[in-house]
Amino acid sequence: MSAVEILDDDIYLDAENSFNLFTVRKNSEGATDEERGRLEVVGEYQLGEFINRFRHGSLVMGLPDSEMSQIPTVIFGTINGVIGVIASLPHDQYVFLEKLQSSLRKVIKGVGGLSHEQRRSFSNDKKTVEARNFLDGDLIESFLDLNRSKMDEVSQAVGVSVE
Repeated sequence: MSAVEILDDDIYLDAENSFNLFTVRKNSEGATDEERGRLEVVGEYQLGEFINRFRHGSLVMGLPDSEMSQIPTVIFGTINGVIGVIASLPHDQYVFLEKLQSSLRKVIKGVGGLSHEQRRSFSNDKKTVEARNFLDGDLIESFLDLNRSKMDEVSQAVGVSVE
């Protein structure tokens, strides 16, 4: 482990020395002390950076009545100087963006023949599994760099207009 942050009473965000992020959930409703003390892995993601610090907060000042200011965020720092943000999205936004990410994976080809799924697969000494319950903001943002025909293809797959 290289960094840990409490997201809420039951969910924790973790980083480890194989450049992965993962989230775990405590089973507060467990029948025994052992069940309540066990953590279940609920999200896994290969960031590719060694995170050494998490902090609750934001890189920008939010407007008090803005919808975006209600989304909890955690800032992270890495040993390479990377600063990033992890946001806990509402379920409906997550579902939409996950669908968009999935469609983008089919249109955008990875560098050197490495697929996005392979690049972001959680991997350490004990296991390698496909990323889950994390979204790649860089991939989603790349939608804006696509030509109009590719944008149309992705937006049709998601079921929304390009605009």
